[in-house]
Amino acid sequence: MNITTAVARAYRAEMIKLRRPSTLAAMGVIGALSVLATVLAYALAHATPDLTVTARGSGFQVMLAQLAAPAGPTLGFVGGTTFIGLLVFVVFTVSMTNEYGQGTLRTLFLREPRRLGWLGGRLGAMFSALAAALLVALMLSVATALLMSQVRGIDTSQWWTGAALREAADNYLNALVGTVFFALVGTTLGILLRSTTLALAIGIAWMFPVEHIVQESWSGATGVFPGLVFDAVGRGGVVDVSYGSALAVGTGYALIAAVLGAVSLARRDVTA
Repeated sequence: MNITTAVARAYRAEMIKLRRPSTLAAMGVIGALSVLATVLAYALAHATPDLTVTARGSGFQVMLAQLAAPAGPTLGFVGGTTFIGLLVFVVFTVSMTNEYGQGTLRTLFLREPRRLGWLGGRLGAMFSALAAALLVALMLSVATALLMSQVRGIDTSQWWTGAALREAADNYLNALVGTVFFALVGTTLGILLRSTTLALAIGIAWMFPVEHIVQESWSGATGVFPGLVFDAVGRGGVVDVSYGSALAVGTGYALIAAVLGAVSLARRDVTA
C-alpha cells in the first residue's frame, strides 16, 4: 500500500469520527462566536472614530460608514477570527494529545505503519470540517449583519455588488488560512508534548496573554510572534503589519511546525 492509499484511508476514517456530537458542538461554537462578533461590531459602531482608543489596543474600530461599504456584511466575521483561532488551536491540540492519552496510536500504527500518511489524511479531514464550519459561520454572520443593519439604519445597497462578493470571498479565505496556521501549531504541540494540560498551558499562555502584553509596548511584535501573525492573516492585515508580510511570516511558522510535527511523529516511539 502506497502513501496515497494511506492518506485516503486515514481521511475516510477521520471523516467518520468527525460525525460525533462533539464535532458539531465545536462547529456550533465557531458559528456562535461569529454571530456574537457581528452583533458587537454593529452595536458598538460609531459615526466617527473614537480617538480615546488606540488602534492596537482595540483590535479594530468599526464606523457606520464602514458597515455600509461592500465589506460591511462580513466585518463582524473578520472581527471574530481572533477567538475562532483560539478555539481551533485548542480543538486541534486536544484532538492530537487524546490520541496519545487514550493509547489509540499504538494499536493504529501496528496496522498502519505509514505514520505520515495517517497524519496527512487526518489533517485533511479536519481541515475539510474546518472549512465547512467557517463557511457556515460566514453565512450566519452575514444573516446577523442584515438584521443588525435594520436596527442601526444602515444603507445596504453596496452589499449586493460584485465588490461585496469579492470582499466576502477574501475574508473567508483569510480566515481559513489563519485558522489552518493555528491548527498546525496546535497539532505540532500535541505531537511534541503529548500532554493536553502542558500543550494548552504553553500554547495559550504564549500566543495570547504573553504576546498581547508585549504588543502593548512593542508594535513590532505583531509581525513577529506567531499568534499575532496568524491573527493578522485572518484579519487580512492590521495596522502594524501588512497582509503580505503576515502571510509570509505565518507560512514560515506553519512550515516549521509541519516539519517538526512530521519528524517527531515518524521517529519517536509512540509509547515513550
